Amino acid sequence: MEARSKITSGYDVPGFAQVAVDGAGLQARTFTYSVPDEMPVRPGHLVWVPFGPRTVQGIVFGLTNVPEIEEPRDIERVAYEDPLISARQIKVAIWMSTYYRVGLFMAASQMLPPGFASRLRTWVSVDAKRVADTADADDLGSRDDRALRMVEDVGEMRRPSLARRLGRGGGVVVDRLIRRKLLVTRSEWEHQRQKPRYVRVLALGMEAEVVERAAEEMDSSSGTRGIERASLLRRVIDSPGIETQADLAREFGRSRVDWAKKAGLLRVDEIQVQRDPLREHQFQTTMPLDPTAAQAAAIGAITSALRTTRKKSGPPRKFLLYGVTGSGKTEVYLRATEKCLELGRSVLILVPEIALTPQTLARFASRFPGKVALLHSGLQPGERFDQWWRIAKGDFPIVLGSRSAVFAPIKDIGLVVIDEEHEWTYKQHDPAPRYHARAVAERFCAEHGTVMVVGSATPDIETFRRAERAEIDLLRLPARVGIEDGSMGTLTGFSGPARTSAGQAGVRIVDMREELRAGNAGLFSRALLAGIGESLDAGGRVILFLNRRGTAAYVQCRQCGSVRTCRRCDTSLTMHQSDMPDGIDSLVCHYCGYRVRPNVKCRACNAEDMRPMGSGTQAVVAEVERRFPDVGVLRWDRDVARTARAHGEVLDKFLKGESRVLVGTQMVAKGLDIPEVTLVGVISADTGLSIPDFRAGERAFQVLTQVAGRVGRGPDGGSAIIQTFQPEHYAVQAAAVQDFEAFYEVEIGLRAEHADPPFTRLIRLGHSHYDPSAALEEAKRMAAVLSDERIASGDTGTEVIGPSPSYPFRMRGVTRWHIVLKGAQPESLLDRVQLGRDWTVDVDPASVS
Repeated sequence: MEARSKITSGYDVPGFAQVAVDGAGLQARTFTYSVPDEMPVRPGHLVWVPFGPRTVQGIVFGLTNVPEIEEPRDIERVAYEDPLISARQIKVAIWMSTYYRVGLFMAASQMLPPGFASRLRTWVSVDAKRVADTADADDLGSRDDRALRMVEDVGEMRRPSLARRLGRGGGVVVDRLIRRKLLVTRSEWEHQRQKPRYVRVLALGMEAEVVERAAEEMDSSSGTRGIERASLLRRVIDSPGIETQADLAREFGRSRVDWAKKAGLLRVDEIQVQRDPLREHQFQTTMPLDPTAAQAAAIGAITSALRTTRKKSGPPRKFLLYGVTGSGKTEVYLRATEKCLELGRSVLILVPEIALTPQTLARFASRFPGKVALLHSGLQPGERFDQWWRIAKGDFPIVLGSRSAVFAPIKDIGLVVIDEEHEWTYKQHDPAPRYHARAVAERFCAEHGTVMVVGSATPDIETFRRAERAEIDLLRLPARVGIEDGSMGTLTGFSGPARTSAGQAGVRIVDMREELRAGNAGLFSRALLAGIGESLDAGGRVILFLNRRGTAAYVQCRQCGSVRTCRRCDTSLTMHQSDMPDGIDSLVCHYCGYRVRPNVKCRACNAEDMRPMGSGTQAVVAEVERRFPDVGVLRWDRDVARTARAHGEVLDKFLKGESRVLVGTQMVAKGLDIPEVTLVGVISADTGLSIPDFRAGERAFQVLTQVAGRVGRGPDGGSAIIQTFQPEHYAVQAAAVQDFEAFYEVEIGLRAEHADPPFTRLIRLGHSHYDPSAALEEAKRMAAVLSDERIASGDTGTEVIGPSPSYPFRMRGVTRWHIVLKGAQPESLLDRVQLGRDWTVDVDPASVS
């Protein structure tokens, strides 16, 4: 193939582009397109290209003079004048595509501005003449006839809609009819879903003196009209370009505004309005606190690494900041951020949940007013759009956000902080790409020469193993802030256990089996009831944790044992008490959202003895209100707080003391720092311990330790009470003394014994189908293919486990199976086997159940 280039503005520009195409499936490759003359295309540009019979978006990954094919098709147009993805982001996208086994476009599209990806809308209509000519043809199948009749009935139909209505394989039928020209296509560009917001304001159309004289003339004229015109002119003289045309027209009348514009005294300007998610927030500037000796050592190590990295005199450093709850990790982050800004570089702060954003935001925005951008999925679409572009322009040196903020277009990033790095919410589950934000951040740090700090009181087992092996520098904060000077107290009059040597609140385990033997079958043990009463009497606040929403976990027939299940999923329905005026309860599926009214009659045996069993957060709230009627109770779970604003409102009410008891799911276990909390109660520590997953013990220990860490942060001290039917479990025992390293020694031994991560790697392959028989047949076929290839290639280092039913086995009407590849390099086996489109790939899965 002959090389081709073109001359643009005196530069030799390659004539072909390597484009990652939307819709190319799992192919980690680019396609070659010709760059038309006078089209300025550079790597990182978002473009429109023809791909088969469609026109789709693509991202330019590179330029070349030699195409891979004989006659490449032309790029149709550039979607935005400047490249939207940097060269370093392109490198990270290539790594993501290879490591997480997704298409290049899918990986790179995570880095595009919110709402920027759009499509070409295509309609199809019937060519009546061609259809008539082929009416007697034998090669038109029944689905072809059905498709043509569907389109004829409505005249014109969206191509994707027709494909969906035809069912499985409908897209193939539509494409075939288009190729035979029995269906005619018409296309138009979809409007960009998010755009900058502009408002029209009134400004002076002439010099201020001229407009003032006109106002004086209006004053001297007779009648109300002249006075109103003068008032309008003087309003704009006082604040030109500030008030909108619409507001002034409402106040002074449309006719007077039109008169001023027509006379040339006023003009209309369009200005962009920033949709700022922090516009309603007010932050009081705070000063740094004096660090403890351990904090100072950690700050010094990170500062030294920042300076070394800035001078490019060594590779970027990675730190694990391992500190007990309340040890002041956030202050270390703040000091490190300050040092990074002094060096002229930017900072990314990641938090695991939107629910954690308000408190973390307050700490950073108070220390660095006007310098913090917010980026997470809980923002309004327009707010996300504006924040993204302002970050890209370099308006904010600090970006705070959840998992997806790792892709923010930050200029010259010098420090990445990942708080509560152990949280599984940093792992994307669905849809693809199923990335882990910590792994992607580490890759970005390698490309940018950036220092990375991950912090936790209960680090991920694999992260701590890396620190043990000196792959990550370990920084320790061994005690709570205040323990060195003895300023931490104990709750007056409370009979709970004493603090640990690190200053953490004492924890008491209550064996619920003993409670049952003593005749107490209620939600609260005697110790927890006494603790709540004592804490409230002493003026403290209480957090109660139960990782289950609703009023009852399930509804069961007391006669035959049948449990009411979801009609679309293999899960029981959870009873939810109504928050509506009608007061009607409902049974809800937490997987697909199916909702139905409860029925006292059993559908299996017709006995009228269906009873709610188990408890959820709503039941806990009801029990607290029954036993402590004069105390305000707040509930914090996904049913009452779905947005960032709702999370902030719940937390704000508790911080202000409007309610003194907070009942919640895992949201209450993460990162809250409320000195007034003097008691934490874990209603059931057993939730999750019996899940068939090798990480079950680790997650149970983490959540129990984290929720216990919310108490005892103030001068009044406090304690935690854990209720459990498995008091001897090693995760519960370690959480009771809040000793991560003791837990780690047991857990790492179990992992080594069973060859689980970090001693091996996992890839989870998932398959689902509406037909249970077809799902099982395909799962067995793929397992056999993988096993045969493993034997044929001599890949003894990789184990093929399954197929096994996923949990839940049926979800939204689809039957689900999975296969796990386990070994040092399981991807090598996958490289030699072709997966179908119906299979999903999850590298380093958070769960294998």
